Amino acid sequence: MAERLRIEVQRSDEDIESLLREMDTLRRDLLELDVDNVERAEAGPVPPGSRAGALELANGLLVTLPAAMTLLKEVVSVVGDWRSRATSPSGVTLKIGEHHLILTGVDDAEQRRLIDAWLRATSADSGAQEVDDG
Repeated sequence: MAERLRIEVQRSDEDIESLLREMDTLRRDLLELDVDNVERAEAGPVPPGSRAGALELANGLLVTLPAAMTLLKEVVSVVGDWRSRATSPSGVTLKIGEHHLILTGVDDAEQRRLIDAWLRATSADSGAQEVDDG
């Protein structure tokens, strides 16, 4: 059975056109992996203090992963690389099942520790093979 990963981008501005371009770039980057599908997600929660509308429709992607989830580590890497190039995302949330990972501006060592723990927990719950930390 395939797994669904939701990616939500939080931004400090409301430049919807820029966000749409950046989300299209992330979608193309993810499609270069061997994922089953990447599509725009249904509207998620509106960031506090922002106007409802197009922003809530533009900030999410839904990635369908093969059942083994062996690509999850690669997906996280692509999202991290994209985040470092994006103009103004303040954070990116990855959700799969009950597991959430938030990529923010914490130092690299701490972010890596959190990513590794999230990958292990997600893999354990899915019954997938252990994710290689190397």
